[in-house]
Amino acid sequence: MKQLKDLNNKADELQNKSNEINGIINNLKPTLMNKNNYSISSEEVDKIKKYIEETNATTSNLRNANDINIVLKKYEDDLREHSNEVRNLKKKIKTRDDRIEELEYDLNDANETIDELKDKVSELQKVVDYFKELWKKFIEFLQNKFFSNDKYDDFINDLYDEDILDDNDIDIIQNSENKDKSDDFER
Repeated sequence: MKQLKDLNNKADELQNKSNEINGIINNLKPTLMNKNNYSISSEEVDKIKKYIEETNATTSNLRNANDINIVLKKYEDDLREHSNEVRNLKKKIKTRDDRIEELEYDLNDANETIDELKDKVSELQKVVDYFKELWKKFIEFLQNKFFSNDKYDDFINDLYDEDILDDNDIDIIQNSENKDKSDDFER
């Protein structure tokens, strides 16, 4: 900014000096010997030389200012492009933040569902354990009642025929009975 201000000041000075040089040229007097030649004082020659030097310096500064303008234009273009990139990145971040929030909500729902399912599994495990124990007691009861003598053989066959007991159940009952008897011998 300072360089542009200085350049404007020099341009104003140059304009004033241009008017002064025009005045010098307009006031030149023809020489006595030749009307096409004009006489000029050494002081006026010095002013003209100084004017030319200042004109050259100002022209050089104008070139520098032009280069600065080109750089500033490029900077403005880059800034505008970066602003667009920042805006696009902000949109992407907002979209990702929204997606993360949605996923966190889904995760919380999933965790609540998992907790509910764990509670249900725990309750079901209690029911299964209860029925396992009940089945074990029932099997022991059957072993004690049915295999202690032959009077329940028809009843066991009926349970088998009606698919209430299968071969595996009969084997378990008989093996448990045999195991219990072998346990008795080991004691």
